[in-house]
Amino acid sequence: MNNVPRSIAYLVLFLSFWMPTSTFAQVSFNSIPYSSRLDFQYQYPNHKLESSALPSLDLTKIKKEDEQAEQSRFAAAIDVRMNLENNGQWLELANGDRLWQLKISSSNAKGLYILYEDFYLPQGGELWMYNEDKTQVLGSYTQANNKESGKFMTGSITAETEVLEYFEPKEVRGQGIIDIFKIFHVYEPIRNQSNYEFQTYAGYGDGLDCHVNMNCPEGNDWQDHKHGVMRILRIFDQGMGWCSGTLINNTENDAKPYILSAYHCIDMLDPLYDFWRFDFNYESENCNDPISEPSFQSVLGCDFRSGWQDSDFLLLELTEAVPTSFHVYFNGWNRHSTQLPSSAAGIHHPQGDIKKVSIENDPATIQGTQIIWSNGVTTPSSHHLRVLYDSGTIENGSSGSPLFDNNGLIVGQLHGGNASCTSFITYYGRFSLSWEGGGTAASRLKDWLDPNDSGVITVGAYAPPVPSLVSLSGTVNTVNGEPIPDVIVEIDGDMNYTTVTDANGVYTFENIPDGGNYSIVPTKDTRANNGVNGFDLIKISKDILLIDPITDPFQMIAADVNRSNTISIFDLIEMRKIILYILTEFSNSDSWRFVNESYELNMLNGPASDLDFVGVKIGDVNGSADPEL
Repeated sequence: MNNVPRSIAYLVLFLSFWMPTSTFAQVSFNSIPYSSRLDFQYQYPNHKLESSALPSLDLTKIKKEDEQAEQSRFAAAIDVRMNLENNGQWLELANGDRLWQLKISSSNAKGLYILYEDFYLPQGGELWMYNEDKTQVLGSYTQANNKESGKFMTGSITAETEVLEYFEPKEVRGQGIIDIFKIFHVYEPIRNQSNYEFQTYAGYGDGLDCHVNMNCPEGNDWQDHKHGVMRILRIFDQGMGWCSGTLINNTENDAKPYILSAYHCIDMLDPLYDFWRFDFNYESENCNDPISEPSFQSVLGCDFRSGWQDSDFLLLELTEAVPTSFHVYFNGWNRHSTQLPSSAAGIHHPQGDIKKVSIENDPATIQGTQIIWSNGVTTPSSHHLRVLYDSGTIENGSSGSPLFDNNGLIVGQLHGGNASCTSFITYYGRFSLSWEGGGTAASRLKDWLDPNDSGVITVGAYAPPVPSLVSLSGTVNTVNGEPIPDVIVEIDGDMNYTTVTDANGVYTFENIPDGGNYSIVPTKDTRANNGVNGFDLIKISKDILLIDPITDPFQMIAADVNRSNTISIFDLIEMRKIILYILTEFSNSDSWRFVNESYELNMLNGPASDLDFVGVKIGDVNGSADPEL
């Protein structure tokens, strides 16, 4: 094989990007940790939590290793074994629920990222992560975050000490699983943090100024294709980093979630595929850089399918389907071996930044000599396309991004080049050679993208039907019209969501797929004795003796504390025990009930903003309860 000219050998870099960060398609819900709630502070007014110190790191040695390996690593892994049985502190709550807390500290850490080898939250279970003064809070995470693999990852708080807090209802006691096996200690400063469930480090705003945002005029012809391209957060035993990739169609047009990326995004490393995160729709709304970081949608976990170093391709399959609400696009491909693009475009996430587009108006060429890469790998001649962009550029983190030909079909994925705003060369592994690759299913694309061996040369894109999204909202007030904050409001049905009412008793769900079957269920179970007093006992006694029967339906609900559908002496007995602290919870009821307790929204069509509930404090017949407790 011929040697690459010295000028090229010096310029060529592989464009994967190392960085520490956290953790898929479920969401987290913005709610306050249970330990911040008044009923907990009432029961444990002087509660303090002891810290579990992690093993110290030899940062001098670690940074020296980084220099020798020419890696941009920012975090080092600490192997641990922490779980609900062996670590942290359990607290029994007054109503029989319980709370587990684990305080973790690593000296001089700029942040900690937590990986769970086994993770399961039962119905009603909630997990939070926060710093000591609770100025930074992630969560809550719920059963919506459970995955078949049992794997999970939570993001980082900018501190050397973080607290995990798990609330477990009495009905599911012992069912939760939190098994931590690895914690990443961040030893370089964290610049930007995101409030998204899987909090990210750096990335946003880190790309060169000469990159072109995806929704600039240059990207007008690529608005469909962009929905297939994603940012990939790679997780390894040794660290974390960025690459780019795209959903790719197969001959069956069945939305099988294959991802095309670059082989060097995994070589020489130990990938933890269950924790790889794929971020969709991470882009600016228009041509301008956004004032604040935009949101994105993610899927967690993948499996290796095939890869080949000579053309630097990597094919992954997501472990779960991409939600249709993501509005994704499975890009098509062209495996013609001699038909070169007369023009081309690349879509990518440089430095883990928001989505960018690069445009080439001239034909791509075949690189006729071998390429010597900066990581010591040499790829054969004629295995790469050479592209000189007219607008935009590439950068670390762009690796694996697709190259589209003039027909909008994938003809390669980015291997590397030199990142610059003035002079650069880019190299893409040729899709046509990756088709047969190394001759086996694990080293070629053919078996996966044409499973029935149809022999077709090109396959067009596939766009799954996208449901419209609607919002649901309402209020939760007392009978007297006072707002009830901190009510947990759940949507059950085709999909599950959870939120909490604000100080005005308002709850809102955004981006709910239209056309589904849903039930909205509010719950609040705090301070059973709130508003329960002797006046209530007298009122119920008069009803039982038929002296002054209760006729108001809300008062009847409040008086029926044991949910027997009658008002009897047994309700009086239970209320006396609540008043005297003999009981701290009602035997057969939460402390609040809501009318209507569940709205049945059969085949929801369109938004709804009047889904209001009335909250009734059980035992409080005369309406004296404080709704904030």
